[in-house]
Amino acid sequence: MKGSTVALIAGVLALLGGIVALLFPLPVGLAITTFAGVSFVVSGAFGLFAAFSDKNLSRRGWIAGFSALQLLLGVMILAQPLAALVSLTLIVGALFFASGIWRLVLAWGLRGSKDVSLWAVALSGLLSLGLGLYTLFFPFDASAVLLGTLLAVELLSVGAGLIALGLALRKTQ
Repeated sequence: MKGSTVALIAGVLALLGGIVALLFPLPVGLAITTFAGVSFVVSGAFGLFAAFSDKNLSRRGWIAGFSALQLLLGVMILAQPLAALVSLTLIVGALFFASGIWRLVLAWGLRGSKDVSLWAVALSGLLSLGLGLYTLFFPFDASAVLLGTLLAVELLSVGAGLIALGLALRKTQ
């Protein structure tokens, strides 16, 4: 199969996944949370196995302790996925807030220049700051849609990019 065809198929599948995620953000958010929980369980289990099976492994105690924490975190996420979804949403909200502050500080530092991009940086900072504040002040409302919507936007943009790549590759083949 040609690379252009593979890119087009992958792009269409990503677009369809993005549309599904937009239509059902809460189940998608729970799926993301469940995936994170399973990842922590698997990572913790492998880490514990490595720590106890390899007698020559340096810092086995640290590896075992960290792996046990990962395993515990994964089990806690899987046991309470809704609570974990709220926690993940709060983390994302804090990242949005910090990113918005950073971009506003950056825009403030550029205020002497006549560059138009200063306003784009400031606007994107204000939007991230606002989204972060909303998420931090209303975590239960945001949890229902935020993670699923973020995945949807990512899938839609990846899908569009892959379709564009596939069409460009078709012209060169």
